[in-house]
Amino acid sequence: ASNPNCEDDYMLTEKQRQYIKNADRRWNVKVGAVRSGKTYADYFMIPKRILKGGGGEGLIILIGYTGATLERNIIEPMRQIWGGQAVGPVTSDGSVRLFGSEAKLLGASSSSRAAALQGSSVRYCYGDEVTTWNEQDFRMLQSRLDRTDSVFDGTCNPSFPSHWFKRFLDTAQNLYLQHYTLDDNPALPEAFRENLKREYAGTVFYNGYILGQWAAAE
Repeated sequence: ASNPNCEDDYMLTEKQRQYIKNADRRWNVKVGAVRSGKTYADYFMIPKRILKGGGGEGLIILIGYTGATLERNIIEPMRQIWGGQAVGPVTSDGSVRLFGSEAKLLGASSSSRAAALQGSSVRYCYGDEVTTWNEQDFRMLQSRLDRTDSVFDGTCNPSFPSHWFKRFLDTAQNLYLQHYTLDDNPALPEAFRENLKREYAGTVFYNGYILGQWAAAE
């Protein structure tokens, strides 16, 4: 496997490198357009977080809309980069060995997710597609990130302006926030980006899908 502490051999954008360098708060969040490259940096940040903890106390959890989307969006790409020894298989109970530590995958659509957090102390949480979560479960997570070194990394596509997660971001303390537009992903073919812009021009979807803004649906 490659060295999880070195991302120099991979084509990260300047913005992605800024996140890895500067996301040193309790809450670290990337909000932006679809296909904008906001998740790619996490394939390097997640191992840094886990290895920094040195196998200490507290749970490591990854939360997404479903366990399947987490595995597709996060686990499989990391396994391709770092190899099967660093990123193990996901077991039937949603556990996975990541960089020498045991981690748990939890799906936002599962009614047992909040129960799984109760009574637990969380050292590190990665959140995928946070705007698809239930607010009650997020508030439960807040109370479980109770260590002085507890850290959250999260990504989401923006939703409507009064969404509970936007309200949280607007008032959060100890927050590092990055915003992404479609043009922040140079890996996308220029023709594809221009076609999307033309298709969504003049609609509210342009604000969300292209500019990565919190926009009302009508």
